[in-house]
Amino acid sequence: MRISTPQIQQQGINTILDQQAQLNKTQLQVSTGRRVLSPQDDPAAANRILELSQALAVINQYQSNSDAAKARLSLEESTLAGVVNLLQEVRSRAVQANVSTLSAVDRAAIATEVRQRLGELLSLANTQDGNGEYLFAGYKGQTQPFAANTSGGFDYNGDSGQRFLQVSAVRQVAVSDSGAEIFQAIRNGNGTFTTADNAANTGSGIIDTGTVNGAFTSDTYTVILGHSTTVTGGAINLNDTGVNDTLQYQLRINGTLVYTGAEGSSRTQAQLAADINAQSGVTNVGAYVSGGVLYLANTTPNGAAITVTETLTGASEDTDTVTGYFGSALTGITTPSRTISYNAAATGYVVLNSAGAVQTAGAYQSGAAINFNGVQTSVSGAPNNGDRFTISPSANQDVFSSVQNLAKALEPGGGTAAHVNNVINRTLLDIDQALNNIVGAQAKVGARLNAVDSQKDLNDTFALQTKETLSNVQDLDFAEAASRLNLQLTALQAAQQAFIRVQGLSLFNFLK
Repeated sequence: MRISTPQIQQQGINTILDQQAQLNKTQLQVSTGRRVLSPQDDPAAANRILELSQALAVINQYQSNSDAAKARLSLEESTLAGVVNLLQEVRSRAVQANVSTLSAVDRAAIATEVRQRLGELLSLANTQDGNGEYLFAGYKGQTQPFAANTSGGFDYNGDSGQRFLQVSAVRQVAVSDSGAEIFQAIRNGNGTFTTADNAANTGSGIIDTGTVNGAFTSDTYTVILGHSTTVTGGAINLNDTGVNDTLQYQLRINGTLVYTGAEGSSRTQAQLAADINAQSGVTNVGAYVSGGVLYLANTTPNGAAITVTETLTGASEDTDTVTGYFGSALTGITTPSRTISYNAAATGYVVLNSAGAVQTAGAYQSGAAINFNGVQTSVSGAPNNGDRFTISPSANQDVFSSVQNLAKALEPGGGTAAHVNNVINRTLLDIDQALNNIVGAQAKVGARLNAVDSQKDLNDTFALQTKETLSNVQDLDFAEAASRLNLQLTALQAAQQAFIRVQGLSLFNFLK
């Protein structure tokens, strides 16, 4: 077979080019540190490299999400810490204001400070993150969540949504909380019931905030301060001696006739109470029976005394007598009428449910326990006849209203000293409830931060393992590559030398 000179030259050039291509590939592997430069180098390895690279990219995204979650949760945690500090300051001012020797001017100064704190509290509740989104607006990140309304209350304009960020393939972390849950869903009072005075009370009675004593029967109860009487009921003993007279016994409350009894008539305690209550719209006096005792009380707080007038009519001689239901010893001529005055200071109490039924009653003693239907409370001080206090089931009350109630009570015109003390006591408990709620939210945020940190560590571990696996599949063995590079360089040089030698061969050179 004949081999032409061009054929020999082409074969030499091809050999050199092949050696150069192999050398270039090895040099590129060395410069990049990668064994697989294209799928054709190792299809199976290339597919594995793609899977591992995608997994690493996902982990990096999880880490970015974790960083964003940590930044937002850290801001929320510091904001809630600021709220806690602010409420503790307000509570301290409430305790300071609850001193009887404090002047109205001093309380007004405290009220001004409390108003300032209220503004700060609203500002914290409307905190925005670095992206300008409100922390406590739920899904409505662009809407300011809290604002004062024209009626003196506070509106929540966000929603109950909670945002989440994916920090691993199987784990999401909440990065927001609804402002309604943190600042509004706060049970007032002790969480089961709340106590309050009537702002119109005229005495100095202060009701205890109370504790739960057994199973609470949910209802609104009214504690009415009044007077316990000695009325027992029974037959009215009209003694008619000598001349036969038509005797009658008359009972008046605050000058209004409520009952007339003839000889032989009889009234139970309940009937007498019904007689008195039938005229309560005129007399402004109500009657209640509990435990064999009849109680009288003004139907509204007014500080007025109650007068009970018992009269014997129809008698013609002093030997005609009667002992009234309220204990008046009446005679026909000398003492036909007698008035008993129950002064303003209360001597007894009754507790009514929302239907007006008596739940318990007793003689009033300052600070003595009042127990009924799972409620234990007390009234201290000197309440007046007709003063009232309510015990109602706890309801949600936003923290802003709690602070505002304190400011209103301390400002001029906030009410009597007793009313101010009652409001302060109630506010202290409401603030404690708010603190418990917000500290609980703080704990949840802290737990999420710990979860994010823990997940970041796990993600770092997964990323390291993935990188190690990727390195094993993709990275170059530099020792082997260096040896191969030297071998390929030598081969290239040999091919080049051989080409030069072959290129110089010709018949003419041989004939020389």
